[in-house]
Amino acid sequence: MKGLSEIGEFGLIKRIRKWTSTTNPALVKGIGDDVAVIESAEKSWLITTDLLIEGIHFERSWTDPFHLGRKALFVNLSDIAAMGGTPKYFLISLGLPKNLPLPFITSFYQGLKNGAKRFRVDLIGGDTSLSKKIIINICLLGEGKKGSLLFRSGAKVGDDLFVSGTLGDAALGLRILQKNGLRGSPKGLVNKHISPFPRIHLGQAIAKHHWATAMIDVSDGLLIDTHHLLEESRVGAHIWEDRIPLSTRYQQWVHAFSRNPYQFALRGGEDYELLFTAPPEMRRRISRLALSLKTPITKIGEILPKKEGLHLIRKDGRRYSPSCLGFEHFR
Repeated sequence: MKGLSEIGEFGLIKRIRKWTSTTNPALVKGIGDDVAVIESAEKSWLITTDLLIEGIHFERSWTDPFHLGRKALFVNLSDIAAMGGTPKYFLISLGLPKNLPLPFITSFYQGLKNGAKRFRVDLIGGDTSLSKKIIINICLLGEGKKGSLLFRSGAKVGDDLFVSGTLGDAALGLRILQKNGLRGSPKGLVNKHISPFPRIHLGQAIAKHHWATAMIDVSDGLLIDTHHLLEESRVGAHIWEDRIPLSTRYQQWVHAFSRNPYQFALRGGEDYELLFTAPPEMRRRISRLALSLKTPITKIGEILPKKEGLHLIRKDGRRYSPSCLGFEHFR
C-alpha cells in the first residue's frame, strides 16, 4: 500500500483532482491552477487559500509576528497576482497555543492590517481554535475581467519564458537563518524569506494588455513551478542557467552554502516572483513594462514541444535534465 511519502504532495493533488472532478459550468478553473475561478454574470470571482504551519513554514525564533501576519496575507495575494486579478476580501482561521502572549497576536493582526491596507483588501471573517503550534489559514477572494485572466495552461511552442525580480534570495536567506539564526545573517536575504512582496501590479498589467500566454507565481521553486506550467500547457522548455537573475547579495553568500551557484535559485521556494510565457513579438513591450514599474523582468528560457521535456543549458552549452525539481511535502 502506497503512503504519502511515495507519491508526495503533487501526487496527492493529482489524485484529489481525479476524485473531485465537476461539470459545474460556473467553474472556469478548479484544481490545477493558482486560483479557482467561478464565473458570474458580469465578472469572474477568484478564490485561493494557503496554509502556514509553525515549524514547517516559519519559526518564531526568527519571524516576528508583524511580518508573519503580512506574509500570511501576501502569499495568498501572490496567487491572485499570477492570474492578473484584483484581491478584494479574505477570511483567516487560526490555530493558537493557549500560552501564546496577547502582544504576539496583537502584532500579528497589525501586520495583517498593514498588508490589507496596502492592497485594499478587507478581512470579512474567520475562525480560531486551540492548537499545539501556530496554524494560519487564509482564504482570499478576488475578481477579474473575463477574457483577461491568465492561467498555467496557455503556453505555446515558440514562446519566451520570463521571470520577474531575482530568484533564490528567500531560500538562501532561510538556509542562513537555519545555520546562524538572526544574528549575523544578511538582512536583505533574510527579509526576502520573512517579508516577501506579491507582484500584484505587474500581474494586472500583463493580464490587462494580453501580453502573456500563461503565468504562475514562483512559490515552490523555479523548477517545480516551471514544471507545473509546462504540465498544464502540455509543452516542454529549456532554461539557460546563466540567465537566471541573481541578486548581488545572493552571489556574495551562495558559495558558502552550495557548490552549485544556482542551487537555491532553481530549487528554493518562496520567491513569489511571476513566471510567465509570451510570444517573441511582445519582448519590447515587456521591456518597457519592466522600466515603467521599476521591476526587472528577465527572459530565461523558451517553450518547446512537449517531447523535449524540461531541461537546463549550462554556460558552456551542455544540456541536462534536472534529477530533482525541489522540495515537496511528504517526500
